[in-house]
Amino acid sequence: MRSEIERVVEGIRERYSEKLTLGDLADMARLSPFHMARIFRQETGLPPARFLATVRLEKAKKKLLSTDESVATISADVGYDSLGTFTTRFTKSVGVSPGRYRRLGLLSTVSGFTPAADDAPYAYGSIAGKVCRSDEMPDEEIFIGAFSESLGNDRPIRCFRLEGAAAPWRIDNVPVGTWFVEGTSRSGGEGDHSVVMGSVGPLWIGPGAEVEVELHLVAAAKVRLADNNRRPLAFALPEIFHS
Repeated sequence: MRSEIERVVEGIRERYSEKLTLGDLADMARLSPFHMARIFRQETGLPPARFLATVRLEKAKKKLLSTDESVATISADVGYDSLGTFTTRFTKSVGVSPGRYRRLGLLSTVSGFTPAADDAPYAYGSIAGKVCRSDEMPDEEIFIGAFSESLGNDRPIRCFRLEGAAAPWRIDNVPVGTWFVEGTSRSGGEGDHSVVMGSVGPLWIGPGAEVEVELHLVAAAKVRLADNNRRPLAFALPEIFHS
């Protein structure tokens, strides 16, 4: 990415709560507004205003799930003057209102939850796939979970226990949003090789959508998370099922 646009992207991420204009963004790039907007779209695939709106909505989703602040407060915190505008744009983008999005996020964190008839398929999607493991223990049970992109959330929003790697798996009723899938299983080695782990994501789950993934499980010492800033959370999955 061109350095001028990198400055704009970083500026948006740092100052999303401010009333940023096209001129403000152009100043970050040290380019004219027209030239900056054209190059920004070429480099990111989005107009600057839409990129800013996307960042604001992602920040709002995190706040809705991780704080008890009111929707109005969150709306103002992420840069919206009008609660009505925020609610309309959030609902159009995510598929559910901010209030419902928060309620969905507070539902049971383990599999087995059944949504209300008027929720499905508009507020949920699903994640399905298969597991490939690096060891020779195909019959060992595998624990798979869908984790929030928020680093503060150590529990999966949904999880699943798979009786061996041969069978396909599917996690239903995953709320609309961005998720990481992680899996873990016991292995035959010692230390960091006593378990195998894997991670896929971030994955965007839209209303009624099914996302298919392939989860590769390798020795924990070798695991590389999809997002290098995240720490592995899948270690907690067996405890959730066995507690």
